[in-house]
Amino acid sequence: MNKRILAAMAAGSLLAAISGCGNAAAPAAGGPGEGTKFNWGVPQASYLTLYVADEKGYFKDEGLDPQFQVFQTGAPLLAGLESNSLDVVTTGLASIFALGKDIPLRYIVAEGNASATEGLVVAADSPVKSVKDLAQAGKIGVPTGTCAQISAYFAAKAAGLELSDLDIVNITPNLMGNAFASKSITAGISWSPYLADLSLQGQRIVGYDAEWVPGGAACPEMHAGNPAFLDANPQVPTKIVRALGKAWADIKADKSIAVDTLMKRLHVSKEVAEVTAERYIETYPTLEQQLDPNSQFSFTGDNGLFAQLTVASETFAKLGVIKAPVPKDVLRKALDPQYVQAAGLAAK
Repeated sequence: MNKRILAAMAAGSLLAAISGCGNAAAPAAGGPGEGTKFNWGVPQASYLTLYVADEKGYFKDEGLDPQFQVFQTGAPLLAGLESNSLDVVTTGLASIFALGKDIPLRYIVAEGNASATEGLVVAADSPVKSVKDLAQAGKIGVPTGTCAQISAYFAAKAAGLELSDLDIVNITPNLMGNAFASKSITAGISWSPYLADLSLQGQRIVGYDAEWVPGGAACPEMHAGNPAFLDANPQVPTKIVRALGKAWADIKADKSIAVDTLMKRLHVSKEVAEVTAERYIETYPTLEQQLDPNSQFSFTGDNGLFAQLTVASETFAKLGVIKAPVPKDVLRKALDPQYVQAAGLAAK
């Protein structure tokens, strides 16, 4: 599995030389007949609408020419933000680290709910039947500083334990298959496509984040941008939202589009792509949900994305991953609904 995933670094038009990043405050202007050029950082993950929008040429249709920079994890993406070489990023909780380091960032629109595909997986012969049995799990693979660590923290709480009571091994999801095979770990918390692949290899999925994480989720995948770039190019984020909306309409009409795109972009099997796409599609945050204060994906109010990001930030601080929680006023300022609102109005 890890070879297939790593091979995706060479796949599709998302791959570009990282050294080709420009200055985020001064994106390259397109020539005659070209769209607005800007640098877009993307770590390896199952970003359905992003991939489909790129495959279908919807960014180009909107007059955009994003220069995609692919990163294996969120860490180098953070470096790109810090150096001001990225204009737009798509990521999960790497944004918490950026905001915690006072890196300017403004959320544009939600991409997906990674918590829907994240859960506890154990060896086939494990005595663990539910999260309540976590004390019997043995060595548990959990990648530090990720959504999986947030999930592990609350899984331990659900079992009446502290995370420090468990035998945790810091390991990235793409290496868990080999770790299970060698019995270096007997359990893990991961997200798909890795989680789905582990299940197809014979490991057993015990449950998902929604069963133990407060509010059911704390790992929103978001498109975000450098505020200076967004303010200088106010048409770009709205066009991004519209292009992603077109991709979502295609996926709703034909789920096989998402499956085929995941197979191509991540080099996973059809079975893994089907399981991953199904769980993502079930909980995809629509534009309406992102403006509904009662939705867990809302850009407004206290119970939506603000609550999810607050849980993640405070948990990372408790675990010592970051020095202190991101101030709540910083989170509120970063969650600006204007682009979702503009795209929604334009669609009517």
